[in-house]
Amino acid sequence: MKHATKLTMTALLSGLAFTAGTAFAADPQSIGPGQRFYEKTCAKCHEAGIGPVIKGRGFPPATYMIIARSGMNAMPAFRVTDIDDATLQDLAEYLSKTKAPEPAKK
Repeated sequence: MKHATKLTMTALLSGLAFTAGTAFAADPQSIGPGQRFYEKTCAKCHEAGIGPVIKGRGFPPATYMIIARSGMNAMPAFRVTDIDDATLQDLAEYLSKTKAPEPAKK
């Protein structure tokens, strides 16, 4: 009986460790091309106070795609040579599902 309890505890702790690890850091293989593009390109302005916050806005993917291809205010239009349609679609899907960032702590 002690052996079964020890195995159960080990399995539970392993599961908790796996869950805790994935809650704080995304698995690099699970990050899609859209999120990579966001982190590499979009975040430079949209997370630095240059452009508006675009995460957590609740826009449908089509809105992000139209804005990216057309440009808006100071944001340039992104051509297909800048971001291909498949990556843009993945980016739009990613952004439409994100939560708003936490307010900066003072």
